[in-house]
Amino acid sequence: MSSGDIENKRSLFERLRDNYRLVVIDDHDFKEVNTFKFNLLTLYTLVSTIVVMLCTLAISLIVFTPIKRFIPGYGDIEDNTAYIELRKKVDEMEEAMKAQDVYNLGLRNLLQGISGEEVSIEAKEVTSITNATVQEANKTSELSQFVFANPISGTISAKYDLKIQHFGVDILAPKNTAIKSILSGIVILSDWTVDGGNTVVIQHARNVSSVYKHNSALLVKTGDRVKTGQAIAIIGNTGKLSTGPHLHLELWYNGNPINPSNYVSFN
Repeated sequence: MSSGDIENKRSLFERLRDNYRLVVIDDHDFKEVNTFKFNLLTLYTLVSTIVVMLCTLAISLIVFTPIKRFIPGYGDIEDNTAYIELRKKVDEMEEAMKAQDVYNLGLRNLLQGISGEEVSIEAKEVTSITNATVQEANKTSELSQFVFANPISGTISAKYDLKIQHFGVDILAPKNTAIKSILSGIVILSDWTVDGGNTVVIQHARNVSSVYKHNSALLVKTGDRVKTGQAIAIIGNTGKLSTGPHLHLELWYNGNPINPSNYVSFN
C-alpha cells in the first residue's frame, strides 16, 4: 500500500490535528526570527471564534444602540427623536401659514371695506338709500346667528357714523379695565398703529372681523387663537386719534363696516 493510499484513509479529524510550523526568517541574513507551531484544527477554531465574536458585536450594536437608525429600512422612524422634532416644526409652520393667510384675508377685507365706504359716504340718491336699507336688513338677518360677548361695560361716548368716517363706537370705562373678544377667532393684527395706537384685529368665522383700538397694553399676539370673552387688551388712550381712555370698537362683515351697537351690548 502506498503512502498516498494511507493518507487518503486517514480521517478529516486526524488530518486537522497534523502539526505545522511557521518560520519567520530575516530576508538579509536568513536568520530565523521566530517560529509558530499550529495545526489546522486550532486555526479553524480560532478563525471561527473571531468570526462569531464579530457577528455578535455587530448584531449587538444594531439592536441595542442608536446606530440602527442609520441603517436604511431598519427600525421605526416614528421613534426617531429628530424626526419627531422635525414634524413638530412642520406643524408649527403650517399653523403659522394658516394664520398668515387669515391675516391677509382679513386685512384685504378691511382695506376693501374702507375703500368702498369712502365712496359710499358721498351724497346718495333715494334709490341708493333704499338699497342700503335692504343690505342692512340682510346683514341683520345673517349676523343674528352670532352670539356676541360684551367686550367691555361702559358708556358710549361716540356713536357709529359713516358721514364722518367713524366706523365704530367709543366706550368709556374705568382705567385698567380688560377688553374681551366679542367672538372666537384668530388674531390677524396685534401691534401699534399711528391712528389707533395699540390695536387688535380678530378674524372670526363667516368673514366677520372685529377691531379694538387705543389700548394701553396688548394681551395677545398675531396668530393667536382666542375664545369668546377672552381678555385681549387693557383699555387705554394710545394713538393719534384718541382724546381719553376708551375703547374704539369696529365690526366688519364681508369687508364692510357695520354698527356694533346693533349686535353688541355694552351694559
